Amino acid sequence: MLCQGNARILAFLKWCESEDSFMIHGNSFHGTGGRGNKLAHMRYTLRLLRAMVSLEDETVNTDLCETGTIQQLIGIFKNTISKSNDKEEAIVLEIQSDILLISSGLCEHSIPRKEIFGTEGVDIILHVMKTDPKKFQSGLGYNVLLFSTLDSIWCCILGCYTLEDYFLEKEGIFLLLDLLALKQKKFCNLILGIMVEFCDNPKTTAHVNAWRGKKDQTAASLLIKLWRKEEKELGVKRDKHGKIMDTKKPLFTNFQEEQKIIPLPANCPTIAVMDVAENIRAKIYAVLGKLDFENLPGLSTEDFVTLCIIHRYLDFKIGEIWNEIYEEIKLESLRPIATDKHILEAITAASENIGKMVASLQSEIIETQARQDVQNEQKVYTKVSHRYHRGTR
Repeated sequence: MLCQGNARILAFLKWCESEDSFMIHGNSFHGTGGRGNKLAHMRYTLRLLRAMVSLEDETVNTDLCETGTIQQLIGIFKNTISKSNDKEEAIVLEIQSDILLISSGLCEHSIPRKEIFGTEGVDIILHVMKTDPKKFQSGLGYNVLLFSTLDSIWCCILGCYTLEDYFLEKEGIFLLLDLLALKQKKFCNLILGIMVEFCDNPKTTAHVNAWRGKKDQTAASLLIKLWRKEEKELGVKRDKHGKIMDTKKPLFTNFQEEQKIIPLPANCPTIAVMDVAENIRAKIYAVLGKLDFENLPGLSTEDFVTLCIIHRYLDFKIGEIWNEIYEEIKLESLRPIATDKHILEAITAASENIGKMVASLQSEIIETQARQDVQNEQKVYTKVSHRYHRGTR
């Protein structure tokens, strides 16, 4: 700091983006992608800044912000957009990713810095989110750039209400849902986490409900389909209609079935708790809960059957945890007093009863739809028959 290192790095970075002629042709590994320009210099300068910011030294980060780093980075990002070149695409993508990661590191815990990031920063995030989805398969760093972009939404936008509102006004939630609709597992968890946080903003619900995907799919329908896809991959037992098969263990995955319950220290998460963090079901439950389970548009009968389970996710998960507690007590040869034992048994029974109630509700939904299908079929038959008789007269 005494040698004004930050200022010197930023001055060099400014030279890297300047229009001064630079015709040196490096032939080393470090010059890759920067032949006849300063992109290689810029790449390594940004890597240095990223490493510095990642140390989370508040003195260094404060000095960087006070010397205009955030504004300078946004300016560089805009220049890379306006001067895109296919030959230099890979190095430009790396530069853009690093800019967003540096911005995230600087803004994460500071509302004033998020305000400095401002609407210009939100605009570059939106620009990346509008990237053609086909490019995510190109292998040129678009996936890394998207991860950096999603991280910057977490760190540079969420928590700053003016930027959240601007993001919503510019249809940022629509873009998030478009990305979610790609159903790429590597992005789903992060996008859903962002959605959960955004739903704390009262303006978000209207945007989520207004979104429409392919074949007029609604956000609620998309989330429920993601839930079913996740449960299929996890090996959760469901019948052909999506109903609960085991009312005692309605959320159990293959992994949970295979793992035996063992006594663990109090500071170690159990399998049921780890399950919450290791898949997207909890986040889907949280988003749908904030949207209000009762008024979700565009759902099919199959969706409603699945929604019955999602609605009771927290109850089922609490039941799982209590069951683990009860089993651990047995394994440790502890004998609870009569009152505690009665309470534990009552909790276990209540959890199973909820499972039975949900299964019953699911059956009712399926039967109602079956009756409706028969009635619709009968109406069509009557209509066709009526036309036939009119035609034969």
